[in-house]
Amino acid sequence: MTQPNIYFVCYPDTNVPIGGVKMLYRHVDVLNKHGFSAFIVHDDEGFRCDWFENQTQIAYLPKIKLKADDFFVMPETATPKSGNLLPGLRKVIYNQGCYNTFNEYSFDKYNLETPYQSPDVVAVLVASENSLNYLQYVFPQTRLFRIHHSIDTDLFYYHPIKKKQICWMDRKMQRDAKQVINILKFRNALNGFDLIPIEKKPQKEVAQIFRESLIFLSFCYSEGFSLPPAEAMASGCLAVGYHGWGGKEYFLPDFSFPVESGDIIEFAHTVEKLIGIYNTQPQLLMEKHKKAADFIHKNYSSEQEERDIFTAWREIIKLKKG
Repeated sequence: MTQPNIYFVCYPDTNVPIGGVKMLYRHVDVLNKHGFSAFIVHDDEGFRCDWFENQTQIAYLPKIKLKADDFFVMPETATPKSGNLLPGLRKVIYNQGCYNTFNEYSFDKYNLETPYQSPDVVAVLVASENSLNYLQYVFPQTRLFRIHHSIDTDLFYYHPIKKKQICWMDRKMQRDAKQVINILKFRNALNGFDLIPIEKKPQKEVAQIFRESLIFLSFCYSEGFSLPPAEAMASGCLAVGYHGWGGKEYFLPDFSFPVESGDIIEFAHTVEKLIGIYNTQPQLLMEKHKKAADFIHKNYSSEQEERDIFTAWREIIKLKKG
């Protein structure tokens, strides 16, 4: 029997930095490293994401010739009818953002169409404990596999020497970000600190900003995992703000500063308090920097991710439809 090909849908073709896309590429690389045959699927011939370094194997949609034993991997944004696509072909859903699962669904209580109950969908992959619990609750009969995302420690590594610098991802919850920054500004709490909003920057530049920054502000909201806070923590940033639920497993109060989503005043107060400590007793924060980095490096290593991916797909390929 020929080896099945595993095709990961990465739609639309966009070069905008999106963490989930980077993790799809990484997933395909790991599968190929371990002897599977996997591809990222793009529509436009010649396109590949280049905002991060990769040599990932690409298949272009118009040229794909599917075999009966191939796999088609859909994202969490799969529509209710997507289970009917390519009937008879085995499918997997890689749900990296459980809170986007029902974006295309209706309020009609009689409409129970969903790919999660399609006989062609043999398994669902998730990227966090929170997503695992979410989908187990909604679809208890689904075969679920947890994949631990890895943090690239060649880029996002611990750096103890920090500038008076605060950074955040500018595309995340701008309304909340503007409130927190302006509250601090009008309280004169930011004197001596530089502010670095990060938007559409290549990975190497993002990693450098993280390594140099004292504080990372997290405005994650309803995220499946949320890579930026984990990458910032791996680089030695003090992470302050929202865990977005998916990040709750690593946004721990022992070495980070979680704030309840939407609690703007507590968010600003926490940042102001950290600035005050750094200005008077910076040594009190250094242990937390290191603890955060060590936790991320230990729990989200490339070795753990590879084990998860290999184990999951070894089992998935054995699964029968229905």
